[in-house]
Amino acid sequence: MQTPSANQKAAFDPGSWRGLIRLRYLPAWLSLGLLAVLALIPNRLRDLICILLSYPAALIPSRPRRLVYANLRTAFPEIPAKECRRIFRRMCAVGFVVFWAYAEPSVLPRCLLLRRWKVFGAEHLQQARERSKAIIFVAPHALAIDRCGLYLSCSGLEMCTMVHEQRNPVYDWFLNAQRLRFGGAVYERGSGLRTIIRELKGGRSCFFLPDQDLGRDNSLFVDFMGVPKATVTTLPKLASLSGALVMQLFSVYNFKTACFEVHFSPLFENYPSGSLHSDLERMNQEIERMVRRYPEQYMWFLRFFKTRPDNSYPNIYSNLHFSSFKRGQPVDYAGRRRPYQDPRQ
Repeated sequence: MQTPSANQKAAFDPGSWRGLIRLRYLPAWLSLGLLAVLALIPNRLRDLICILLSYPAALIPSRPRRLVYANLRTAFPEIPAKECRRIFRRMCAVGFVVFWAYAEPSVLPRCLLLRRWKVFGAEHLQQARERSKAIIFVAPHALAIDRCGLYLSCSGLEMCTMVHEQRNPVYDWFLNAQRLRFGGAVYERGSGLRTIIRELKGGRSCFFLPDQDLGRDNSLFVDFMGVPKATVTTLPKLASLSGALVMQLFSVYNFKTACFEVHFSPLFENYPSGSLHSDLERMNQEIERMVRRYPEQYMWFLRFFKTRPDNSYPNIYSNLHFSSFKRGQPVDYAGRRRPYQDPRQ
């Protein structure tokens, strides 16, 4: 691991593990040891096991499964129930692979890690780097987001990011130490946007997750997958205040090649444009383009459509009970797609 700079130490101290050598944290350390062992299993064998596990896992009645089905029925009204089940099963397989490979960046040498990535749209990244400006990477909630995000610092980009503090301090140390293996800085969400703006102006690029529903505050309802969705307004403002370039990064795991794929979009030219709604619409369209191409790679278990424009729109998450024997109330998934004109526009 590279020696962190003073700025990195202010954001996260890689040596903090010494204070976590306590008996109460033994289960967490043992679980990290198990992840390290799993990371050493040959890729193809590990993938096969994960695919086999995905079949029974997809059959278990659970709250996440119902969340996924509610999202898929809303976002893809044209696909049959059989296709929804197939997407969920493949999503389980990708999730298992990503989890079993979580320790790879910590235990594998750099030369082997580089072989696990395949890059698409590298010319767009190169074009951005030639402008000698910081880059904001729009990174939707794909299952392999952490692993593909690590490619940026591994390729030599000075990175910074904001993260949620984990409840378990051992896991928090592990994830942040992994993110800093090739340099960069990690800040907690509570640090505020001023911290990220300062880093962007100083030349560090950043990772921005734009698609989670964070409620009405600082959001506009903009169509995503044909559904009016509470969309955070941060990206255009962040790009304007920092002068950074903007492009999308989408993360994929490919079972055929047993590699993580990093897909870069062309730069968002003339961004921000001055029209907040148009800028958010453009961002959502870029995310939607990749989600439609790789639906099984997306975290459909998140409540992307939680905030409704008003109470006349149905709550698609009203039937999240565990038992498959409880039918619950009928849900008008198509009604959640009804067009909405935000009065703030």
